[in-house]
Amino acid sequence: MLFEFAPTAQFSFLEAFARQAGATLQDNTLTLPPSLGVGTIKRVRLTPDFSLLMHQYTLIDELILRRTAASHVADRINVLIQGNTGSFDQSGPADARATDQRMEYTVRITSPDVDSELYFPAGKTIFFTVLSMTRPALLNLLGINQMNEVVREILTGTQGFLFYETMSADAQKALKLLATVDMRFALSELRVWIQIQSLLCWLFERLLKRETLAHRPIHRVDADQLERVRAAVVADLSVRPQLPQLALLSGMSVSKLTDLYKQVFGESIYDYFQIARMDEAGYLLQQGGGSVAEIGHRLGFSNLSHFSRLFEKHYGITPKRFALDR
Repeated sequence: MLFEFAPTAQFSFLEAFARQAGATLQDNTLTLPPSLGVGTIKRVRLTPDFSLLMHQYTLIDELILRRTAASHVADRINVLIQGNTGSFDQSGPADARATDQRMEYTVRITSPDVDSELYFPAGKTIFFTVLSMTRPALLNLLGINQMNEVVREILTGTQGFLFYETMSADAQKALKLLATVDMRFALSELRVWIQIQSLLCWLFERLLKRETLAHRPIHRVDADQLERVRAAVVADLSVRPQLPQLALLSGMSVSKLTDLYKQVFGESIYDYFQIARMDEAGYLLQQGGGSVAEIGHRLGFSNLSHFSRLFEKHYGITPKRFALDR
């Protein structure tokens, strides 16, 4: 199913989605029809300036949510947190590739003037939240006095922006707690608001640690091409990404691609690739996916001493100890 929408001040995602999907909508909760899957989409009004949509479902058929960007930069900020079981390539069915990388949680913080297309595969347990807020309210909540260029652009800038983060273990715990709140009981909205503030605190602590770079405006086509490049970078974690091929894929020069990639994802292309390799290595060791040597070779390391050094730098312990402690 493809759901396309162009939000305005009067637009209601729940009502529009319910009409197209033939879904039941009651008390700010949309129940998916059996033809689409099993689960719900819930709307929570946290404060007059903060609102939340929580998607929790398993789909029978794939779903694509395509939001057309606003024609101007509205004074709002959107944070999209996406979680799913198993390996997942967000770029969509046309670009799907087998990957060993388990990107279970991704966070996207964006202005409303950047197009958004999200792909949800069938047969996966999806937990997806969309937090929308006004800039003044977020600025007041955070109370940040000293900002780097990234946070300044988000909170006070005038250009379109797009940034990605991957979630830490602590942030994942907060997200899981958010998913378990039963909205039928007293103080449920307060419990949700506490977890949302925890997630915002984690997110902006991460963003404040990013290297200060001059911000380049993100055009709508750039956002789509950068996601294609990210998918290509993690498509095969045994093969080092090649900048000329990635530049050709994106339709950008190498210099523009490397600058925008680091701006959006917080790491250079190669560093992002290495971090993805270490995350996958840790997951495989935790799951008993092979010996240290087997996993190192699977991830493209011919020199296992080099693999062990990178792993220890990433996790603080050797892969052998990591495997024993799982």
